[in-house]
Amino acid sequence: MYQISRRNFLRTSIVLSAGMSLGVSGCGGDSDDNPASARFAVLSDPHIYDPSLGTTGTAFETYLSSDRKMLAESVEILEAVVNDLTKADLNFVLVPGDLTKDGEYICHEKFISIMSALQDKGVKVYVVPGNHDINNPHAVSFDGNSTSHVPSVTSEDFEKLYDDFGYGKAKYRDSNSLSYVAELTGNVWLFAIDSCKYDNNDTYPETSGAISDETFEWLSEKLAEAERKGKLCIGMLHHNVIPHFSAQTTFFSEYVVDDYDVMGKKLADAGLGIIFTGHFHAQDIIRAEYDTSTLYEVETGSTVTAPCPYRIIDLDIRNAALTIESHTVESIPSVDNFNTYKTNFTASGMLDLYTALLPSYGIDPSVAPAASEIHVMHYAGDEKYSDLSTTADAIIQSLLTSGDTDAVTLGYALTDWAADNAPNDNDTNITL
Repeated sequence: MYQISRRNFLRTSIVLSAGMSLGVSGCGGDSDDNPASARFAVLSDPHIYDPSLGTTGTAFETYLSSDRKMLAESVEILEAVVNDLTKADLNFVLVPGDLTKDGEYICHEKFISIMSALQDKGVKVYVVPGNHDINNPHAVSFDGNSTSHVPSVTSEDFEKLYDDFGYGKAKYRDSNSLSYVAELTGNVWLFAIDSCKYDNNDTYPETSGAISDETFEWLSEKLAEAERKGKLCIGMLHHNVIPHFSAQTTFFSEYVVDDYDVMGKKLADAGLGIIFTGHFHAQDIIRAEYDTSTLYEVETGSTVTAPCPYRIIDLDIRNAALTIESHTVESIPSVDNFNTYKTNFTASGMLDLYTALLPSYGIDPSVAPAASEIHVMHYAGDEKYSDLSTTADAIIQSLLTSGDTDAVTLGYALTDWAADNAPNDNDTNITL
């Protein structure tokens, strides 16, 4: 049983009081500006790649081998998601970054053109940048064995391109980043947080993220205002704020923001109870308990990484409660039996990556089948150790009984990663 802290109880009471004080209109007592509920979707890391930049040849295959994503299929996958979402009776959609392969201007335009189908249906779309989206030196086209640089976007370009996707009608804008506050409804505010370091992208794109002191000060001021006014606040940023498994900060530290332990507490203490993130391409929900506050992080997997998920969420505003359901893309026009294709693409790609990368950590590549299998399970969410193959289990047991301190530590880390903790990752209920 989870305990709600006193601060979160008070925050919920404020929201309830605000909801009860709304003017009565219609049988439900709602007004258009202050509804009792809202429905929204979250999709993340679509990594849209315009196929006109090239999808064949040695150079393109080399790129894919170092960063396994279904780039050639990215447009069709996102179109399938959008087609489903147009039928879902949504109020808005959140996209927490990595909108493009590598920040190519033409890929941003392609993403916007696809998502505009939702805008045309009256569904608002809100975005923040991911680490791939701005000032990216890997913005290239592919032709046989060679690549050629193509225009990327600056932070100024990004804000202009996404004027209709949060920035143009933002209630507040941070002068130190691409962060903003948007009023989703009269009683719900979105804190869209820019956690990327694109100013460091001179020669190589920076993967890690941070929330600067200046941006946090701005966030704190706006969160305090929201609490005074009885607003329900939800956050969105690209990077994780809470580690989703114990070894994440050891092997994948660039996927959580700098000073994550301090920043998570600061955000929760300031009044943010839930954030939606991406970046790691995994379906995972985690909860952090601090001294007097609680923070939920709902990470959503990438549409170009199996199982190609997205979430639909029913928000009970008056009770500060969320019902989360996850869905996956099951088919696209160009691929027969897409379910098998996406599973094999991701599994084989991760095995190749682990086989190549583990020696750089001083780890024998024989561990790759277990590590990659667990990684793919984590992508899908709700992973259980009992679902591991006998091969992966044998590798882990060998590590645990090896007598070598480092090997035993690795075995425990893999065991922990293969056993997901509450809450459920795909379908769950959260009360703030």
